Amino acid sequence: MLLPLLLDQIATTFLILGGVILFFGIIVLVIILVKRHVPMFQTKKDEIDEEQALKEEMDRVLVPIDDEETIEEIEKIEKEDNK
Repeated sequence: MLLPLLLDQIATTFLILGGVILFFGIIVLVIILVKRHVPMFQTKKDEIDEEQALKEEMDRVLVPIDDEETIEEIEKIEKEDNK
């Protein structure tokens, strides 16, 4: 007597869970299709020049040296390395 009621509750639980998963799956599919086929929602693919990107990154990271003593030390080290 208790077993059919328990099985009915389990079946109902899985039916509700499956419905929720199906509902959100359909939403995801609609979003994917809209992003592919509607121009307003498509992401723009900008071609990036690797050399330009590298130059911008190097300019952002490297700091120019303004101190004369430091410049002289660097030149001295470079001359020693070139010997």
